[in-house]
Amino acid sequence: MRQSLFSRLLVLCLALPALASTPAIEKAKQDLARLRELATIGAVSRARLLQAEDALGDAQDEDTLHRLLYGSVGVEQLSEGQTQELLAAAQRRVERVAKTYGNLTDLVQQGVIPKSHIEDLELQLKDRRLALQLAENRAHIFQDLLNMAKAEELLQSVEPQEESAKPLVESFTGSGVFKDAHLKYVESAFQKQFHRPLPITAQGQSNLHTSFGFDHSGRVDVGVNPDDAEGKWLRSQLQTLRIPYIALRAMIPGQSTGPHIHIGLPSLRLKVPDLSSGNGAGGGLH
Repeated sequence: MRQSLFSRLLVLCLALPALASTPAIEKAKQDLARLRELATIGAVSRARLLQAEDALGDAQDEDTLHRLLYGSVGVEQLSEGQTQELLAAAQRRVERVAKTYGNLTDLVQQGVIPKSHIEDLELQLKDRRLALQLAENRAHIFQDLLNMAKAEELLQSVEPQEESAKPLVESFTGSGVFKDAHLKYVESAFQKQFHRPLPITAQGQSNLHTSFGFDHSGRVDVGVNPDDAEGKWLRSQLQTLRIPYIALRAMIPGQSTGPHIHIGLPSLRLKVPDLSSGNGAGGGLH
Protein backbone atom coordinates (compact mmCIF):
# COMPACT_ATOMS: atom_id res chain seq x y z
CA MET A 1 0.00 0.00 0.00
CA ARG A 2 1.29 3.47 -0.86
CA GLN A 3 2.27 5.41 2.24
CA SER A 4 0.08 8.49 2.76
CA LEU A 5 1.47 12.02 2.73
CA PHE A 6 0.40 12.42 6.35
CA SER A 7 2.46 9.34 7.29
CA ARG A 8 5.52 10.78 5.56
CA LEU A 9 4.96 14.13 7.35
CA LEU A 10 4.80 12.35 10.69
CA VAL A 11 8.15 10.71 10.03
CA LEU A 12 9.70 14.06 9.09
CA CYS A 13 8.24 15.83 12.11
CA LEU A 14 9.57 13.22 14.54
CA ALA A 15 13.09 13.37 13.13
CA LEU A 16 15.05 15.87 15.23
CA PRO A 17 18.59 17.06 14.48
CA ALA A 18 21.38 16.07 16.84
CA LEU A 19 21.94 18.60 19.61
CA ALA A 20 24.78 20.94 18.75
CA SER A 21 27.75 21.28 21.11
CA THR A 22 28.81 24.83 21.99
CA PRO A 23 31.63 26.09 24.26
CA ALA A 24 29.06 26.76 27.00
CA ILE A 25 27.68 23.22 26.71
CA GLU A 26 31.16 21.70 26.73
CA LYS A 27 32.15 23.70 29.84
CA ALA A 28 28.94 22.66 31.62
CA LYS A 29 29.63 19.01 30.74
CA GLN A 30 33.19 19.25 32.07
CA ASP A 31 32.03 20.91 35.30
CA LEU A 32 29.39 18.23 35.81
CA ALA A 33 31.86 15.40 35.16
CA ARG A 34 34.32 16.91 37.67
CA LEU A 35 31.64 17.30 40.35
CA ARG A 36 30.41 13.76 39.81
CA GLU A 37 33.92 12.50 40.53
CA LEU A 38 34.06 14.60 43.70
CA ALA A 39 30.61 13.36 44.71
CA THR A 40 31.84 9.75 44.69
CA ILE A 41 34.21 10.58 47.56
CA GLY A 42 31.72 12.83 49.35
CA ALA A 43 33.58 16.05 48.55
CA VAL A 44 30.51 17.87 47.19
CA SER A 45 26.88 17.87 48.23
CA ARG A 46 23.97 16.42 46.26
CA ALA A 47 22.54 19.92 45.93
CA ARG A 48 25.72 21.16 44.22
CA LEU A 49 25.56 18.24 41.79
CA LEU A 50 21.94 19.06 40.94
CA GLN A 51 22.94 22.68 40.28
CA ALA A 52 25.57 21.49 37.78
CA GLU A 53 23.01 19.27 36.04
CA ASP A 54 20.64 22.24 35.79
CA ALA A 55 23.46 24.38 34.37
CA LEU A 56 24.09 21.82 31.62
CA GLY A 57 20.40 21.59 30.80
CA ASP A 58 20.15 25.37 30.71
CA ALA A 59 23.12 25.66 28.33
CA GLN A 60 21.54 23.08 26.02
CA ASP A 61 18.16 24.84 26.11
CA GLU A 62 19.82 28.20 25.43
CA ASP A 63 21.47 26.69 22.36
CA THR A 64 18.08 25.42 21.17
CA LEU A 65 16.69 28.97 21.38
CA HIS A 66 19.67 30.39 19.49
CA ARG A 67 19.17 27.83 16.69
CA LEU A 68 15.38 27.78 16.37
CA LEU A 69 14.21 31.17 17.66
CA TYR A 70 16.99 33.75 17.22
CA GLY A 71 18.89 32.07 14.37
CA SER A 72 18.40 32.16 10.61
CA VAL A 73 15.90 29.27 10.50
CA GLY A 74 12.61 30.56 9.11
CA VAL A 75 9.34 29.36 10.62
CA GLU A 76 8.45 27.66 7.31
CA GLN A 77 11.66 25.61 7.60
CA LEU A 78 10.82 24.16 11.01
CA SER A 79 9.43 20.70 11.60
CA GLU A 80 6.66 20.02 14.09
CA GLY A 81 9.17 18.24 16.32
CA GLN A 82 11.51 21.25 16.28
CA THR A 83 8.61 23.54 17.21
CA GLN A 84 7.81 21.40 20.24
CA GLU A 85 11.53 21.25 21.11
CA LEU A 86 11.68 25.06 21.03
CA LEU A 87 8.63 25.49 23.26
CA ALA A 88 9.90 22.94 25.80
CA ALA A 89 13.34 24.57 25.97
CA ALA A 90 11.87 28.06 26.50
CA GLN A 91 9.49 26.75 29.19
CA ARG A 92 12.27 24.94 31.08
CA ARG A 93 14.44 28.08 31.11
CA VAL A 94 11.57 30.03 32.68
CA GLU A 95 10.88 27.34 35.27
CA ARG A 96 14.52 27.10 36.39
CA VAL A 97 14.84 30.80 37.16
CA ALA A 98 11.29 31.07 38.51
CA LYS A 99 12.04 28.35 41.08
CA THR A 100 15.23 30.05 42.29
CA TYR A 101 13.55 33.47 42.28
CA GLY A 102 10.65 32.15 44.33
CA ASN A 103 12.94 30.59 46.94
CA LEU A 104 15.02 33.76 47.31
CA THR A 105 11.91 35.95 47.43
CA ASP A 106 10.82 34.03 50.50
CA LEU A 107 14.18 34.80 52.11
CA VAL A 108 13.81 38.49 51.23
CA GLN A 109 10.38 38.60 52.85
CA GLN A 110 11.82 36.93 55.94
CA GLY A 111 14.58 39.55 56.08
CA VAL A 112 17.34 36.98 55.62
CA ILE A 113 18.78 38.63 52.49
CA PRO A 114 18.32 42.13 50.98
CA LYS A 115 16.06 42.65 47.97
CA SER A 116 19.06 43.77 45.89
CA HIS A 117 20.22 40.13 45.83
CA ILE A 118 17.31 39.11 43.58
CA GLU A 119 17.15 42.10 41.22
CA ASP A 120 19.32 40.42 38.57
CA LEU A 121 17.20 37.27 38.80
CA GLU A 122 14.06 39.37 38.39
CA LEU A 123 15.39 40.83 35.12
CA GLN A 124 16.54 37.40 33.96
CA LEU A 125 13.10 35.93 34.63
CA LYS A 126 11.49 38.76 32.66
CA ASP A 127 13.78 38.12 29.68
CA ARG A 128 13.08 34.39 29.76
CA ARG A 129 9.33 34.91 29.89
CA LEU A 130 9.64 37.18 26.84
CA ALA A 131 11.58 34.44 25.01
CA LEU A 132 8.83 31.96 25.89
CA GLN A 133 6.23 34.34 24.48
CA LEU A 134 8.23 34.66 21.24
CA ALA A 135 8.51 30.87 21.03
CA GLU A 136 4.75 30.51 21.52
CA ASN A 137 4.12 33.07 18.76
CA ARG A 138 6.43 31.17 16.40
CA ALA A 139 4.67 27.89 17.23
CA HIS A 140 1.30 29.52 16.52
CA ILE A 141 2.50 30.73 13.09
CA PHE A 142 3.89 27.26 12.36
CA GLN A 143 0.52 25.69 13.22
CA ASP A 144 -1.24 28.10 10.85
CA LEU A 145 1.15 27.05 8.07
CA LEU A 146 0.61 23.39 8.87
CA ASN A 147 -3.17 23.82 8.80
CA MET A 148 -2.99 25.58 5.42
CA ALA A 149 -0.87 22.79 3.98
CA LYS A 150 -3.36 20.24 5.31
CA ALA A 151 -6.18 22.25 3.75
CA GLU A 152 -4.48 22.09 0.35
CA GLU A 153 -4.05 18.34 0.81
CA LEU A 154 -7.75 18.03 1.63
CA LEU A 155 -8.76 19.83 -1.57
CA GLN A 156 -7.64 16.90 -3.69
CA SER A 157 -10.70 14.89 -2.67
CA VAL A 158 -13.24 17.71 -2.32
CA GLU A 159 -16.61 16.99 -3.93
CA PRO A 160 -18.42 19.79 -5.84
CA GLN A 161 -20.59 21.93 -3.56
CA GLU A 162 -24.28 22.61 -4.07
CA GLU A 163 -25.03 25.82 -5.93
CA SER A 164 -26.66 27.36 -2.85
CA ALA A 165 -23.49 27.01 -0.78
CA LYS A 166 -20.28 28.95 -1.17
CA PRO A 167 -17.72 26.80 -2.95
CA LEU A 168 -14.92 25.46 -0.80
CA VAL A 169 -12.47 26.62 -3.45
CA GLU A 170 -12.62 29.32 -6.12
CA SER A 171 -9.95 29.63 -8.77
CA PHE A 172 -9.03 32.31 -11.27
CA THR A 173 -6.64 31.50 -14.10
CA GLY A 174 -6.20 35.00 -15.53
CA SER A 175 -3.15 35.23 -17.78
CA GLY A 176 -1.53 32.26 -16.06
CA VAL A 177 1.48 34.44 -15.15
CA PHE A 178 2.63 35.48 -11.66
CA LYS A 179 5.93 37.38 -11.40
CA ASP A 180 7.95 38.98 -8.60
CA ALA A 181 6.96 42.38 -9.97
CA HIS A 182 3.30 41.46 -9.50
CA LEU A 183 3.91 40.52 -5.87
CA LYS A 184 5.79 43.75 -5.13
CA TYR A 185 2.95 45.79 -6.60
CA VAL A 186 0.29 43.90 -4.63
CA GLU A 187 2.32 44.21 -1.41
CA SER A 188 2.67 47.98 -1.87
CA ALA A 189 -1.02 48.44 -2.71
CA PHE A 190 -2.11 46.29 0.25
CA GLN A 191 0.08 48.34 2.62
CA LYS A 192 -1.49 51.58 1.37
CA GLN A 193 -5.01 50.18 1.59
CA PHE A 194 -4.89 48.47 5.01
CA HIS A 195 -1.83 50.10 6.67
CA ARG A 196 -0.13 46.78 7.39
CA PRO A 197 2.08 44.40 5.40
CA LEU A 198 0.53 41.75 3.19
CA PRO A 199 0.28 38.74 5.57
CA ILE A 200 2.32 36.25 3.54
CA THR A 201 2.46 32.87 5.30
CA ALA A 202 4.48 30.92 2.70
CA GLN A 203 6.55 32.26 -0.19
CA GLY A 204 7.96 29.70 -2.59
CA GLN A 205 8.86 26.19 -1.53
CA SER A 206 8.71 25.39 2.20
CA ASN A 207 9.40 22.26 4.21
CA LEU A 208 5.69 21.88 4.87
CA HIS A 209 4.76 21.89 1.18
CA THR A 210 7.58 19.47 0.43
CA SER A 211 6.30 17.19 3.18
CA PHE A 212 2.89 17.14 1.56
CA GLY A 213 4.34 16.55 -1.90
CA PHE A 214 3.58 20.02 -3.32
CA ASP A 215 5.76 22.02 -5.69
CA HIS A 216 5.02 25.47 -4.28
CA SER A 217 7.89 27.27 -6.01
CA GLY A 218 6.89 30.56 -7.64
CA ARG A 219 3.72 30.67 -5.56
CA VAL A 220 2.63 32.59 -2.45
CA ASP A 221 0.09 31.88 0.29
CA VAL A 222 -1.57 34.85 1.97
CA GLY A 223 -3.29 34.44 5.33
CA VAL A 224 -6.52 36.32 4.67
CA ASN A 225 -10.10 35.08 4.58
CA PRO A 226 -11.33 35.28 0.96
CA ASP A 227 -14.67 36.64 2.18
CA ASP A 228 -13.35 39.34 4.54
CA ALA A 229 -12.67 42.89 3.40
CA GLU A 230 -8.97 42.18 2.89
CA GLY A 231 -9.67 38.96 1.01
CA LYS A 232 -12.25 40.57 -1.28
CA TRP A 233 -9.90 43.46 -2.00
CA LEU A 234 -7.01 41.09 -2.76
CA ARG A 235 -9.11 38.94 -5.10
CA SER A 236 -10.31 42.05 -6.91
CA GLN A 237 -6.73 43.28 -7.37
CA LEU A 238 -5.56 39.91 -8.65
CA GLN A 239 -8.43 39.72 -11.11
CA THR A 240 -7.70 43.24 -12.36
CA LEU A 241 -4.05 42.30 -12.89
CA ARG A 242 -5.11 38.91 -14.33
CA ILE A 243 -2.90 37.12 -11.81
CA PRO A 244 -3.94 33.49 -11.20
CA TYR A 245 -5.08 32.61 -7.69
CA ILE A 246 -7.02 30.07 -5.65
CA ALA A 247 -9.25 31.19 -2.79
CA LEU A 248 -9.57 28.41 -0.21
CA ARG A 249 -12.41 28.07 2.29
CA ALA A 250 -11.38 24.85 4.03
CA MET A 251 -11.81 23.19 7.38
CA ILE A 252 -10.25 19.94 8.52
CA PRO A 253 -12.38 17.91 10.96
CA GLY A 254 -11.01 18.18 14.47
CA GLN A 255 -8.69 21.09 13.66
CA SER A 256 -9.01 24.84 13.22
CA THR A 257 -7.61 25.92 9.88
CA GLY A 258 -7.65 29.45 8.54
CA PRO A 259 -8.85 30.10 5.00
CA HIS A 260 -6.25 31.66 2.74
CA ILE A 261 -5.52 32.80 -0.80
CA HIS A 262 -2.96 30.93 -2.89
CA ILE A 263 -1.44 33.29 -5.49
CA GLY A 264 -0.13 31.64 -8.64
CA LEU A 265 -1.13 28.62 -10.66
CA PRO A 266 -2.15 25.45 -8.78
CA SER A 267 0.79 23.68 -7.18
CA LEU A 268 1.98 20.58 -8.99
CA ARG A 269 2.60 17.27 -7.32
CA LEU A 270 6.29 16.69 -6.65
CA LYS A 271 7.83 13.61 -8.19
CA VAL A 272 8.49 11.50 -5.11
CA PRO A 273 9.26 7.77 -4.83
CA ASP A 274 6.50 5.46 -3.59
CA LEU A 275 7.97 4.14 -0.32
CA SER A 276 6.34 0.71 -0.78
CA SER A 277 6.14 0.06 -4.50
CA GLY A 278 9.02 2.15 -5.81
CA ASN A 279 6.73 4.09 -8.19
CA GLY A 280 6.66 7.86 -8.48
CA ALA A 281 3.68 10.07 -7.80
CA GLY A 282 2.61 12.91 -10.07
CA GLY A 283 -0.37 15.01 -10.99
CA GLY A 284 -1.77 18.40 -10.18
CA LEU A 285 -3.46 19.93 -7.17
CA HIS A 286 -4.53 23.27 -5.70
